[in-house]
Amino acid sequence: MNDLGVHSALFALIGLGIVAMAAFYTESDNAAAFRGLPRRFGMFCLGCGILALLLIVAERTVASIH
Repeated sequence: MNDLGVHSALFALIGLGIVAMAAFYTESDNAAAFRGLPRRFGMFCLGCGILALLLIVAERTVASIH
């Protein structure tokens, strides 16, 4: 975890690309896709954060070998 900032920035960049492609493929109007992009990206990051939190909790409880 030496490069947490770099990894976070790369995650945000790749995540924004994924969300933008999904927005442009689902919306028929480009203006509507641009308007919805911040909300979609926020939901994507929130979902990834919840998933990471659940994985950490599962690691600490179910997968512990103490």
